Amino acid sequence: MNVGINVSDLKYDLMRDYAVRAEEKGLDSVWVGETWGWEAFTLLGELSQLTNEITLGTGIVPVYTRSPALLGQAAATAAEASDGRFVLGLGTSGPAVIENWHGDDFERPIGYTAETIDVVEQVLSGETVSHDGTSFQLDGFRFRAEQETDGIPVYVGALGASNVRMSGALADGWMPIFVPRPRIEALYEEFAESATQRGRDPETLSVAPNTVAAISEDGTRARQAVRHHIAFYVGAMGDFYHRTLSEAGFERNADAIREAWQESGPEAAAETISDSVIDETTIAGTPRQAHEQLDSFAETPADEIHLFFPRAAGTDLMESTIDHLAEY
Repeated sequence: MNVGINVSDLKYDLMRDYAVRAEEKGLDSVWVGETWGWEAFTLLGELSQLTNEITLGTGIVPVYTRSPALLGQAAATAAEASDGRFVLGLGTSGPAVIENWHGDDFERPIGYTAETIDVVEQVLSGETVSHDGTSFQLDGFRFRAEQETDGIPVYVGALGASNVRMSGALADGWMPIFVPRPRIEALYEEFAESATQRGRDPETLSVAPNTVAAISEDGTRARQAVRHHIAFYVGAMGDFYHRTLSEAGFERNADAIREAWQESGPEAAAETISDSVIDETTIAGTPRQAHEQLDSFAETPADEIHLFFPRAAGTDLMESTIDHLAEY
């Protein structure tokens, strides 16, 4: 199983340093997403010049914040800058981000993503784009750079069954985010069945769970950092993560996190998170614990895993995490 790190929203110099460190340590990929921090494609262009072999990807950029044609152009540019080491990771984000932060309508998220993938692939093919859909009616544009752009992998960050099925039908990879391992197994059946129905071999498609990681000889400290991270996402970031945890059999814990967050705050919410949630959802603890958790992910359909740091992690914990991941 390939192992990569996500460096989104760290201090700018740290993102650069950790991308280089990840390559030097032998990790397989570095990912940059977009939430409330840096813009992804500019940073990936810079990282492409600081690294030589490691795969670079967007993990994720929301489909609503750029036109699909511009996403195709951006993907082609990033692939050219990195000598073909680029993967385009797309997702919808959520209504709070898209409507409140970007002022766009969070409409038809699955259909919107499917249409975006179609347009992106047409742009990358070098042929004239023609798309008559519900969200977009496009005609006449052709990407005219004199470079080979076809074949850039497109991954989708998807949680719900319908979105996972769309990913199996259209994308090159599926990125389940914060999904406990038993739920990955169940959702993969939807992904694989949808791919097969479209005449695609699911074995040729990637499954790349995204989750939080903290590894230290002080395993208690590492796991506590992860607890606070989960508390924030389940307690404060809408329904997506709460529902995902609930559907994996942790409904009572998900409810307890949300209730504690609303009534007593982050510290109380973090304390409600069980060891089982940590062990089945994240990579956290001592090096031995982390490697056992990685082994467990490798026993699922996952062929790669993308790991980001807890929101409150210091540089010592982040560097320890990279170094211990490299030992896996």
